[in-house]
Amino acid sequence: MNKLHPLSFIIAALWFSTAAIFVPQLPWLTLAFLLCAILRGLLTGFNFRLWWKQVRKMIPLFLAILVIQLLFTKKGELLWGKSWYAIYSVGLHRGIAVSLRLLILFFSAQILLRLNYEDFDIAFNTLHLPEEFAFMIFYTIHIIPSAGEHIQHSLQLVKLRGINMRKLPLKSQLTIYRYISLSVLADVLSRSEVQAIALDLRGFRSTGKPTHLLQKNFSLYDLMLYLSIIIITLVYLFSILA
Repeated sequence: MNKLHPLSFIIAALWFSTAAIFVPQLPWLTLAFLLCAILRGLLTGFNFRLWWKQVRKMIPLFLAILVIQLLFTKKGELLWGKSWYAIYSVGLHRGIAVSLRLLILFFSAQILLRLNYEDFDIAFNTLHLPEEFAFMIFYTIHIIPSAGEHIQHSLQLVKLRGINMRKLPLKSQLTIYRYISLSVLADVLSRSEVQAIALDLRGFRSTGKPTHLLQKNFSLYDLMLYLSIIIITLVYLFSILA
């Protein structure tokens, strides 16, 4: 999959994200999730153990969404139960659909996270967009996972010191989280300063026409990807308009 142009990965991720937000039909959402998972697997490898480790953390959220939809959506065909704990088909459909949307968005984000700054620079240079767009989008996409890793590392250090967060009073927990938040903020500011220095050394926003050392041309694989996106989109539009 390294033969694909970086712009193709960005377009594919945006296409999957758009489908996750605007497509209401469960079969089409399932197809979008499978295609997104296949693309991520081709890009990063089909490491199902890693995938399960990542998705497992989201299972409580999925279950909470499913329970809320089942309890508060009283539309469609009655599947089981009665009165306030009755389960209807529309509630089950919405619960599964929301879970699929979140999975598609998560896998799309994982596709973008595999791209480095040079990939974003090549993609946006192909569209003749300013280099500022490549930097801002790349930095925004990577700053959230970086902050999350810093928080997990800080919590692990607290645990290694023999501190059980669950047994602490609420005031003590808030104090620890405040220190962790300040540490994360300081790390983000430090990284931002380093990135700014690195961009200045590369002549970021300097006068004159910019040059690019790394270049990548479109291949047959890109054409196949674009044709697949167009065909699936047209088939979906015809199916909802028919």
